[in-house]
Amino acid sequence: MKILIADDEDYTREGLLEEIDWEEFGIDEIMQAINGEEALKIVKWFRPDIVLSDIRMPKMDGIAFAEEMVRLIPGSKLIFMSGYMETEYLKSAIRLSVIDYIEKPIDVAQVKKALRRAADEIAREQKTREADQVNREFRQQKLFELLVHRDSDARTVEKLASEVGFPMTGEYVCVAVQFPRSRKNTGGELEQALELVSDIECTAVGVWQEDSCFELILAWQEKVRYRLAPLYQRILEKWPECKVAVGIEAGDSRNIYNSCKTARAAMNCAFYQPDQRMYEIDESILQKRFMEPGIYGAFLRVLPEGPQRMSEWFQSLFGDLASRKYYQKEQVYTLMISLLTAVFRQYPEICGRLPRLDGEEQLQSCILGMDSLREIQEFTEKILGCVQEREEALSGYGRVIRGVLDYIAAHYGEEDLSTARIAEYFHFSPAYMNVLFKQEMKVTLKQYLSGYRLERAKKLLEEDYMKITEIAEKCGYANANYFAKVFRDSVGMTPVEYREKCAKSF
Repeated sequence: MKILIADDEDYTREGLLEEIDWEEFGIDEIMQAINGEEALKIVKWFRPDIVLSDIRMPKMDGIAFAEEMVRLIPGSKLIFMSGYMETEYLKSAIRLSVIDYIEKPIDVAQVKKALRRAADEIAREQKTREADQVNREFRQQKLFELLVHRDSDARTVEKLASEVGFPMTGEYVCVAVQFPRSRKNTGGELEQALELVSDIECTAVGVWQEDSCFELILAWQEKVRYRLAPLYQRILEKWPECKVAVGIEAGDSRNIYNSCKTARAAMNCAFYQPDQRMYEIDESILQKRFMEPGIYGAFLRVLPEGPQRMSEWFQSLFGDLASRKYYQKEQVYTLMISLLTAVFRQYPEICGRLPRLDGEEQLQSCILGMDSLREIQEFTEKILGCVQEREEALSGYGRVIRGVLDYIAAHYGEEDLSTARIAEYFHFSPAYMNVLFKQEMKVTLKQYLSGYRLERAKKLLEEDYMKITEIAEKCGYANANYFAKVFRDSVGMTPVEYREKCAKSF
């Protein structure tokens, strides 16, 4: 909090500064004035929470100063000091609702009591304002939800609109503002946008629809229509990474839901056209269309045919999606998660070849974090590239050994995976399986499994986001101690030392 001490007596001001522990009252900024005229100048820019003022001062007395101060900052708390207990002074103090009237010579204990009352009153008022703000935000959010639904109760809408000061006559339009999903939003962006709206004599209510997008309903009169386009431009300039979508204008509050519907449809185009920043509704995408059934089934028939055939199929799919920009992006997210999960299950060896993607469990969050179809396409092409590299690496091996390598890639994290289990799965004896494996791979099956687990562990240690115990469990080791021993015997350092070395190399 901030306090202003106004008194023409230097020893009074200095005495108060020295005798009072201001931090005890939450006061961390202090200004001084030697007369009422100087005090008034300071108030205009300093805007103190508490004013401790003498009554008799040169140039402007404390009463005249206080009357002007209350007009400028009515929430400030006033404490008078005076060596005179005149009736007129006391009447003025009552009229100005002062916290206390302290006689001179000053009793510091009395000043502290007055400061405590002032600080407590400020705290109560702050809590009340915060509660009112929360209540107002709740009513605005409720009003927004009612306005964007077609059959909301008219009396409830009118009541809420009256409470928050939203007009029920005029022109209306819904505006959506979307940020990249990777951006850290503070939540204050909506309030700043509402301030921009108020600058052009519009009224608005708005809500965050998700972490990366908020929507506004603007109410305006015909005379300010020309200011809407500059408003959209100011929003784009304020947040260079955002995108803005505008719905159709509604001449009646009962049609606001349609403006909101079209704004959302326009914003959906950003998923397909990421290079644009401003979107308005295209009549061709207003029809409610759903993804054609059978796409997933068609892909499962292509999946076993190899990476080249899959690449051709995906290229055709992305071309089709880009041309049909009316598909809701949520449908595309769901489809791509299903398709790429099938790829991971067919080719488990590719797990870990892409940063922060050690398996299909991370696939969903990874895709949902992408803002455009282009990003998803580039991501899919990287996955298919890993599949192609894997196929080329295995091209010299026989069918059985390729199957064994795939089996290890899918089950290496299971502690009971062993030569005997692998041999049983492929209907061979452990001895024959070892002979067959060593002929092609030049190492025993046990050596390969151990080396594979170590390589996977190294990859995870390099990422530096999993605990050592979690890595040990994920890579099929009985416990962290056994993992550390095996790792040290093979690599020449502990897992922790290896991680530290990798961190220093970046």
